[in-house]
Amino acid sequence: MTKTIFVDTVSNTAVLDLLETCSTLGLIDENVLDSLGIHRKTLTDPALRFSENKLIELWNWIAENSTLPEVGLLIGQTVNPSAKGLLASWVSQTESIGEALEVFRTNIILMNPSEHWDIQKHNGLCTLQFSLQKDKAYPSIAIERSMSAMMAWGRALSGHKFPLIEARFSFPATRYHNHFVSIFGNNTTFEMSENCLIFDSQLLKLPITNGNQFLKSLIEDKAQAALQAMTNDYSVTSRTKVAIEKILLSKSAISIDAVCDELATSRQTLYRKLKEEGCDYKSLSDEYKKAEALKLLQTASESITSISLRLGYKDTSSFYKAFKRWFGMSPKAYLHSIEY
Repeated sequence: MTKTIFVDTVSNTAVLDLLETCSTLGLIDENVLDSLGIHRKTLTDPALRFSENKLIELWNWIAENSTLPEVGLLIGQTVNPSAKGLLASWVSQTESIGEALEVFRTNIILMNPSEHWDIQKHNGLCTLQFSLQKDKAYPSIAIERSMSAMMAWGRALSGHKFPLIEARFSFPATRYHNHFVSIFGNNTTFEMSENCLIFDSQLLKLPITNGNQFLKSLIEDKAQAALQAMTNDYSVTSRTKVAIEKILLSKSAISIDAVCDELATSRQTLYRKLKEEGCDYKSLSDEYKKAEALKLLQTASESITSISLRLGYKDTSSFYKAFKRWFGMSPKAYLHSIEY
């Protein structure tokens, strides 16, 4: 019998690893799991998947109930080689940090389809940018965990200290700053426009200490089969959301043509398939444009003219009309309101 894999699911192994780490830290027990409707026995089969909504519920419970404010960082630093899922096993057999990152970020759907990693290289520096899908209600400790885990695995796989030039976080500074410094270094900044790790591009050449090409080929075949199964069930609506967010993260102008290029489909086909799923492109794009407009205005990183072009409007007057429709005020009125 073929197992159906839905897009709103995450790796069983990743969830089980999170539970084991939380248990070790004394953060959670079986009574709590029962109250959340989570049962360990349903997580033992690595071929099956777990509800992402349930995972988000678990993360929010941890954020609200943990006595350890730095819990996200601690969870990320706990490397458990015996709890590796399909993606982590694949990454562990690559030849270099550069290859490991490429395999990880381009196949992240195997672990969690709401996580996104982008990599940019410029002037000898590598910027590894992380985000969680905006319409998901993950708490900031989930971001801390993913960023912390990236450092822990990079160091574990390469056996290198892997020093950062800078680490940036989108949320405000915390009262446990010393924990960030111990993981990411002294140059750690908050309230930035993005979550990212910046390091010397030469570190991408670091070899993976225990990589094995034969094992990698076996795991890759299994991973590709799992990806194919997921792709077959991956809704057009979900893939369109991912494409829109990817374009926004790349700081390119958002448009239906850019989304179609990202999805390798025609405009007519995209419209038709979204309609079949009870959705439409304008609603999806508006959802992201609204969030991005507020984010860019709050950070004051770009002019209103630049923001309107980034969001796909031909002129500022069109952007003004859309913004007023969304929020009942103009962009300038909104800026005035947050200044006071």
